[in-house]
Parts: sequence; C-alpha cells; structure tokens
Amino acid sequence: MENKNYTFPFDTCEKPNKNGIAQPYSVFLNLLICTMIATFLQKAKSVQSKILLITILIFELFHAYSHYKHVSGSIQINITHLLAYFMNFAFLFLFYKSTNHFPNDCFLLWLLFLVFLDLYLVYNYSFIYYLISMSLIYISLLCYYYSYFSEEIKNKIYYIIFMIILIILLFINEKKNCKKNLEKYPDFPFHVVIEFNGLILFYIICDTFYKL
Repeated sequence: MENKNYTFPFDTCEKPNKNGIAQPYSVFLNLLICTMIATFLQKAKSVQSKILLITILIFELFHAYSHYKHVSGSIQINITHLLAYFMNFAFLFLFYKSTNHFPNDCFLLWLLFLVFLDLYLVYNYSFIYYLISMSLIYISLLCYYYSYFSEEIKNKIYYIIFMIILIILLFINEKKNCKKNLEKYPDFPFHVVIEFNGLILFYIICDTFYKL
C-alpha cells in the first residue's frame, strides 16, 4: 500500500515524539475509550454482545498501540483495517442473533460490492477513502436492520450515523489543514479532537448494543 498523502498513524495531527510515547495525548484518549468499553463488556447481556465488545476493545487497544509506537510501513493501518472488518462481522452476528433475521441475497450482494470497493480503495487510495468505504459497510448494516430494532435503538442510530459522518469530515479536515495548523501551533495535539469524538461514538455504540 502506498502512502498517498495521508496514512494512519503517521499523518495524524499530533506531532510525534522521537523517544518514548509517539503521540501521548491520542494514546491517553484511546486507553480511556478502552476502559469504557471494558466497563460495558462486564455488563454485556449475551454472548453475541460480548463478542462485539471484545472486537471493539481489541480494535481500540491496537489503535492505542499505533499511537504509542509508530512502525514503519503499512502494517499498522492494514491490521487496523482488518480489525474493523472483524467489528463489522461482530455487528452482523449480533444483529442476526438479536432479530433472528438473516440478510437477504440482495443485501448480501450489496455488502460484497462494498467489500470489493473497500479492497480496491485500500490498494489504490489513501486512508480517508477506505475509512469511508468501511463506514458504509457499518451504516448499511444499521439501515438494513433498522426496522427490526426497538424505538430506543432506532433513535440512537441517528446519533451513531451523525457521529460517523462528523468523524469522517474531521479526518478530511485533518488531511487538508494539519500541516498549516502545526506550523502555527506545533505542540498542539489537533488529532485529539477526532479521538474525543471517537470516544463519544463508541460510548453511544456500546450503550446501544451491550444489552442485546
């Protein structure tokens, strides 16, 4: 995978330290998210909800490690992206078990198309593009199962989708303006704005689905 203008975690907008923790502010927020997820995991009601929370926790632990230590090459973003697939599979399993409804053939073909699109973007474009394609897979799952959820969950789905779109827009802004911002304020960890919104997103997700 080529570095095409923006690659996680090297181009996230927190100036990395050469020694010790590379991006300490991002690490701190991600460890805070991990603690929150672990708390919901202890309260999870079913095997499938526990599997989901475990996959999210593993994703966030590796996310935190990626900000802790930068490894040259594309290994970190590739593993992070693979873990995002495991999360989406866990969401599908949770939704199937809690609704007793397996996706129809048309929706499965749509998911297959999104997977191929995502793989194409991974090998040809920068992180921003396959962040969008991976998010589309998750949003598609939410939309497909929307009618099977309770009114409480339906209301929270709007907030989840809003937060996903907001985070994508913040990443786009980071890609375009990071260099300029760091020239003005070289020691300010701008990336924590995204991480803080990630904390909000994962809180809503965990609070919505841990009871299923």
